[in-house]
Amino acid sequence: MTVVDALIALGQELAARGLVLGSGGNLSYRDGDAMFITRSGALLHQLTPDDFLPVPLHQPYQRSEAPPRPSTETPMHQAAYLARPEARVIVHCHPVNAIAWAMTGESLPAVTPDFTLYLGAQVPALPYFLPGSQALADAVTRTLPDCPAVLLGNHGVLVTGDAVDRARLRLFHIDETAAICLKARAAGAWRPLQPHEIAEIIAVYGKK
Repeated sequence: MTVVDALIALGQELAARGLVLGSGGNLSYRDGDAMFITRSGALLHQLTPDDFLPVPLHQPYQRSEAPPRPSTETPMHQAAYLARPEARVIVHCHPVNAIAWAMTGESLPAVTPDFTLYLGAQVPALPYFLPGSQALADAVTRTLPDCPAVLLGNHGVLVTGDAVDRARLRLFHIDETAAICLKARAAGAWRPLQPHEIAEIIAVYGKK
């Protein structure tokens, strides 16, 4: 399966899971010095190979008014690839649990071993920035080097990966963990993994 085929399948899965509605969300992959990002207005559950448009990675993005044009989130994707040189795939969507947790203004902490292995000790949360804005891209540039994903305040999630499968699992671990954290806080039973536990998980399982 090609990376495009895998992203098309992922777009269908994201819509089926309710992690994106309408024309929300966008997907991209990196190929050399270019990225290919879903076009503006594309429906993730109906993607075709023609919906992925090329954009140079190392040139400031110049928005075109002539359709088809790349997603309005192109500057954010550019910033993410430059901040994470190993990234080959980016997924941006709008998981309800992750958006709800990001409204607390707190990073999403590791509460399970799997989250730890895929994402580390925490996923940082940004405040709200206008979608598609340079301010959002700049915030991603500052934040993403420390973690392969970031919560976008009142907006959604951006996840990177060296392959579609890894980005997919990172996304689902984020949404699952956000749901766990919201329920635990509501129940008054709050206990993230502790630093020594995180270190032990990484030491024992991190290379597998």
